[in-house]
Amino acid sequence: MTTRLVPLSAHHEAALLALTLPPEQRPFTTHPADLLPDLRGDPQRRGVTILDGDEVAGLFALSSGPHCEKCLSEPDPHAVAVSSLSIDTSRQGRGVGTAAMRQLPSLVPSLFPEARRVVLVVNQRNPAARRVYEKAGFTVTGERQGPVGAQWVMTLALAWPPGPGSA
Repeated sequence: MTTRLVPLSAHHEAALLALTLPPEQRPFTTHPADLLPDLRGDPQRRGVTILDGDEVAGLFALSSGPHCEKCLSEPDPHAVAVSSLSIDTSRQGRGVGTAAMRQLPSLVPSLFPEARRVVLVVNQRNPAARRVYEKAGFTVTGERQGPVGAQWVMTLALAWPPGPGSA
């Protein structure tokens, strides 16, 4: 099936609320039921639904401002953060997460025109997530302490200026 990223809409919410996560991933991400209320009304955060074919497969948030700065050692107005990536248990291990993250360079400029890089943090006890991000082009650019232990800071540079088709 084809993986696509689309802006979160109310049409996706029921499927996102039914999404399941393996118990071992719960410390490292936020279930959509807990993320959706945080996204509403926050102009610096955008929910992105991951579709596998026409079916909802997952969700993540893209953030600027203070939400992004939690990933950085100093503020960067040209950075956008990925957080709370959740892929339904039934779709894991099939390349859905990697395919979604590979689409960020074409999606991010349309939502955050000033973005020149995408950043994220991955708990060091979650090597499977790190592999997903590395396959999508992210590189480890630092380390930090997070709420559940040591984290890798990862960065993906975006082409600047954005190319045709990215807006």
